[in-house]
Amino acid sequence: MGRPDSTWIQAQRLASARAMRAASSATHLVRRRKGFGWTVRPAAGSMLASPRMAGWDPEPDYFHHWIRDSALVLRAVPLAMSADPEARPFWRRHLGDFVRFSLLISDPARHGPAENPLRGTAAQDFQQYLRPDAELAVLTGTAWLDEPRVAADGSPDLERWSRPQDDGPALRASAVMAVLDLLPAAALPGAEALIARDLAHTARVAGRPCHGPWEEDPPRRTTFTLLAQWDAMDRGCARAEARGCPDPQMRAAADRVAGLLTAAEDQATGGWRDSIEAPEGSLDSVTCLAILQMRRSEGLFSITAPRTRATAAALEAVFADLYPINRARKAPAVGRWAGDAYFGGNPWYPATLGFAELY
Repeated sequence: MGRPDSTWIQAQRLASARAMRAASSATHLVRRRKGFGWTVRPAAGSMLASPRMAGWDPEPDYFHHWIRDSALVLRAVPLAMSADPEARPFWRRHLGDFVRFSLLISDPARHGPAENPLRGTAAQDFQQYLRPDAELAVLTGTAWLDEPRVAADGSPDLERWSRPQDDGPALRASAVMAVLDLLPAAALPGAEALIARDLAHTARVAGRPCHGPWEEDPPRRTTFTLLAQWDAMDRGCARAEARGCPDPQMRAAADRVAGLLTAAEDQATGGWRDSIEAPEGSLDSVTCLAILQMRRSEGLFSITAPRTRATAAALEAVFADLYPINRARKAPAVGRWAGDAYFGGNPWYPATLGFAELY
C-alpha cells in the first residue's frame, strides 16, 4: 500500500472545512417545512446537522441544531481555521455567536409554549409527528439541558423526538474547554458561564438511563454517553484544580461514572459493550468515536488502551464479514453496529473516517 496522497488530503481538508462553514451560522438559508407549516431561518451561532433540505423523502431531515453534533463540529473549528486561513474571521465571529446561542437555548429563565404552535398549521397527516403540548409546557429551568436539539433559530424543537439525551451538555463543555485551550486569544464572553452550566448539569444527571447517540429505544446507560460525561467532568475538575479551586463534588461524580463504566466491560471480546444493559458481545462503533473525541493518551479510556484496541478489532472483524464491499479489503468500511437497520444498515462515513483517525 502506497503512502497517502498529501495533495488529495489537503484538498479534502479544505472542502470539509468549507462544508462545515456552510452549516454554521447559516443565516442565509430558509427551511420551509410545508407539511408542518413551519418556516425556520438559522440564527447566528447555530450549527446545522446538515444544511440539506430533505423531509424523510427518503433522505432524513437534519436541518436542526443538535447539541451533540454542534459540540463535535465546534471541536474541529481550530482545524478548519488551519485548513482555510481566509475563513478565520468568520470562525472567530461564529465562536462568539455559538456561545451566545448556546446560553440562550439553555437559559433556565426561558419558558416553553403552553401549546405546540404548529397545531393549527400542520396538515392532518403531520399532526402525529407534533410534540405534545404537555412536553413543551414544562420546558423551563434545567429541563432545557435535557433537550437533544432545538430548531435552528433557537426556538424549541416542535417535533416528537427521543428525550432526554445526556451527552450534549457534556460534549459541549469539553468542546468549549478544548477551543479555549487551543485558541487562548479568542475572546468568548460567556464561555465560562456556559461551561459551568453544562458541567453542573452533567454532574446532576450523570449515569442515569437516557437515549444514546443513535436515539434508539429504550433509554439505557450507553458507554458513549458515560464516556462523554466522565471526560467533561474530569477535564472540568483538572481545570478547577489548576486554578486553585478544586471541586470535590464534581470529582466524586466523575469517579462514580468511571466506576459505572467498568460494568460495560465485555468479557467475550475484551472490549467495551455498547451499554451497561447490553448483553455480552454487543459492540458499537460509537464507543470508539467517543474515545477518539476524548483524545486521551494514557489511562483506561485512552486511544491505545487494551479495551479500546479490542473494541476496534472486534468491530472491524464483524464489519469485514457483514458488508460485501469489504471483501478482500484490509481496512474495512465501518458501520454502526452489527444489527443496525437504519436506512438498510450500511457502512457509515463518519464511523469509517473515525476509525481511520483513531489509527
